Amino acid sequence: MYYRFCLFIMLIVPFRPLAQSYKKIHRQAIVADTHNDVISSVTMHGMNIETDLTGKTHSDIERFKKGGIDIQVFSIFCNEKFGKDTAFKYANAEIDSLYAIVNRNPGKMMIVTNPSELAIAIKQKKLACMMGVEGGHMIEDRIDYLDTLINKGARYMTLTWNNSTSWASSAADESKNSLPFGTKGLTALGKNIVKHMNETGMMVDLSHVGEQTFWDAIAITTKPVIVSHSCAWSLCPVPRT
Repeated sequence: MYYRFCLFIMLIVPFRPLAQSYKKIHRQAIVADTHNDVISSVTMHGMNIETDLTGKTHSDIERFKKGGIDIQVFSIFCNEKFGKDTAFKYANAEIDSLYAIVNRNPGKMMIVTNPSELAIAIKQKKLACMMGVEGGHMIEDRIDYLDTLINKGARYMTLTWNNSTSWASSAADESKNSLPFGTKGLTALGKNIVKHMNETGMMVDLSHVGEQTFWDAIAITTKPVIVSHSCAWSLCPVPRT
């Protein structure tokens, strides 16, 4: 009975000396958001994240600060309607748009491409702006296009979006068994792209990819991978995990 009473007291009376405000923890931490579509969904549609976009969209520069975001990875994205001669151009337009925003706001944000620049941004309390390419179709099957995006600051790439590429099958296509190129997983070109990303230091992002593509990438990568915006099947049993 004594032990039950003690447990009851512990449950109803918070041990305040060890309690810490979640807001304090949040402010003390370096908070990174690994995926935000604001460039493709807002900037490229004529809205300006340098202004207050409350009620119009979820993100703008002031709300990044208010929310305690220290590192924002901006998604460079276009959907499956973009392909040869259009997807890569659109990726570059998005990257150029982000650079333009940062250049207009040097006291609030800076482009970050390596740990040294990240440390500077954190020290100066600027939003550290990074870029990740969402969808391997944006390189249009060309490794030299991948290099261009790396050189412009992109630091991860999802091998697919919902649409498969000619070299990697997506979760959406694998789950429906409607593969446009006939096979699941990575082709020889896909494996070369993963190896090249390893060599250049670009992170392999496995969000959106099919299960076979996931395992093929895991089998050949020599560097850690990321899954920037997905969940685990055991927690959320949907195809894109």
